[in-house]
Amino acid sequence: MKIAILGYGRMGHAVESVAGGLGHRICAIFDLNNPLKTDSNINDTDVIISFTNPEAVIHNLELASEINLPIVEGTTGWYHQLDRMKQIENLTILYSPNFSIGVYLFTKLVEKAARLFGSLPEYDCYIHEWHHRYKADSPSGTALKLAEIMVKNIKTKEEVLSQTCTGKIAENALQVSSTRVGRIPGTHEVGFDSEHDSIILRHQAHGRTGFAVGALKAAEWLIGKKGIYTMDDFMESLIQTHSMKGHNYEY
Repeated sequence: MKIAILGYGRMGHAVESVAGGLGHRICAIFDLNNPLKTDSNINDTDVIISFTNPEAVIHNLELASEINLPIVEGTTGWYHQLDRMKQIENLTILYSPNFSIGVYLFTKLVEKAARLFGSLPEYDCYIHEWHHRYKADSPSGTALKLAEIMVKNIKTKEEVLSQTCTGKIAENALQVSSTRVGRIPGTHEVGFDSEHDSIILRHQAHGRTGFAVGALKAAEWLIGKKGIYTMDDFMESLIQTHSMKGHNYEY
């Protein structure tokens, strides 16, 4: 697979470092000093993997559509523009706030937990996440995705409170809080608390390799397809493939 990297920050470097070991080749790298254009030399590229700034995403997706290349979009903080994205003609994209397979399975555990605790009013819940101080958005896209899942499945929660709060928090609000400090690895924690006990679910990344591998595997899956896809589409296909080989991964 011949890959163009769009955005050469920490995740772009991680994708580059992992790609060769999976049998792929980086044939072009685009960043602020060498932006992607419709007349860029894409060197027979098969797919674009993008980790850029939220403000640049729609423009980059329009370019990907114009040059007829599928794009794996890992940037977060732009989902308020999803309707605009869906209006781009001939766009082939797989987008996700997080390409880690472990994080995806973690969201499924959270969904099941929310269903179990969601009907029990004695349990309250929260989400907290930690990332390095260089992360561009807060809360993380993954934390907001977890919040969406929980509000959908917990009867007592009707809204997500993701901004800093200095007053009393309404009982029907799910608080999503963040810490940005040093070089701490990405960590997401979901807690359920009652008078009698607390249950905590936590995912902690050991580095960026898992995210890079997930993005590359998503790119492999996307090639040859047309349309708009999410991590759900990719993972459902992956799990089905493993099930056909005799592994039973139910979620």
